[in-house]
Amino acid sequence: MEFSETAWKGFKNLKPHRQQWRSGLNVLLGPNGAGKTNLLESLSVLSGWGAFPSSGKTSSLVAWDAKGAFLAAAALGEREFSVEARVGARISLRADNGRVTHSELRALLPSLSFLPRDVELLEGAPSVRRQFLDRLCALVSPLYARRLAEYKQLVRQRTALLRQGGRVASTLKAIVPPMAQLGGWIRWNRVGAATLFAKELKGDFWELLPFELELSLEFKDYRAFEGSALTLENLTGELAAALDGGLGAELRVGAVFVGPHRDDLTFSCLGRPAALALSRGQKRRVVTAAVLAAGRVIESKLRMKPVLLLDDVVAELDAEGRERTGQALAASGWQVFSASAGGENPFGEAANVVWRVREGHIEGP
Repeated sequence: MEFSETAWKGFKNLKPHRQQWRSGLNVLLGPNGAGKTNLLESLSVLSGWGAFPSSGKTSSLVAWDAKGAFLAAAALGEREFSVEARVGARISLRADNGRVTHSELRALLPSLSFLPRDVELLEGAPSVRRQFLDRLCALVSPLYARRLAEYKQLVRQRTALLRQGGRVASTLKAIVPPMAQLGGWIRWNRVGAATLFAKELKGDFWELLPFELELSLEFKDYRAFEGSALTLENLTGELAAALDGGLGAELRVGAVFVGPHRDDLTFSCLGRPAALALSRGQKRRVVTAAVLAAGRVIESKLRMKPVLLLDDVVAELDAEGRERTGQALAASGWQVFSASAGGENPFGEAANVVWRVREGHIEGP
């Protein structure tokens, strides 16, 4: 899939405009604060992911002198349709004039993003890596986001009960079966996505990797990821046993120790965690390769090409890293939007088109 045209009004600092886009690698150049990230964020909203984490409340997407924001797009590729987004206190979405949910739109127009904070995929907390895997699972399985939200609600409910002490032991036991069912299903989906992701990471994009990587999906209350050895039935049963067996320790601390909310997707190379073995530039190359590998998973499962939204992906890369990254992005066959500060195209001939962004305006090639 790809965006053939987008339009916006009242969205952050972007001036009202209708813009036609090209296939392949679209490079967005401009100084900091020009509106490059805001433009990427508008595409994130139009593909069902909403605002970037750094934006905070949805209302912050609206320009200070506007009552609301309006976004529209024409998408084409494996199918053709139109998208509209109205932004106020919340975001309402329509596709071909019919209301759609965020998850439904993500299935129609899959996209993946790389933001400056995403280098934390290697050096950040486990929650960063879980979020990466959860976004991939949500694209591959439309039910995933809803079931993950239901599981998190049960974790909050169990935590509240734990803090009331042993007098609610029977209620705590009653929560175990639904938590185990949801948690086992979530882990089963994560295993499937991690298997495909690991395969793709060692496939077409290996040239981006500075060293060979090892990937491990770790369940803190179970065992290291072993591929086909983990079945839905086993995952559900093991989680139920862990929840029952860990009740005493959880009551003493007042927190849920076991379950998918504590899983970790780890990267290692040269016998060490990748966060310790690699330089900053090498980490960015690995994260870029990870985004591309995730895109291949989406393409193989959904039979649709994803759109990539990349913000400052070339920061801290040397000339070789920029060249390899540009070649990999161009060779993907997907529509890519890559924003970069400064006035020079970092990808050279690999870029299909270069756009200049100045004070919320976009100027053609």
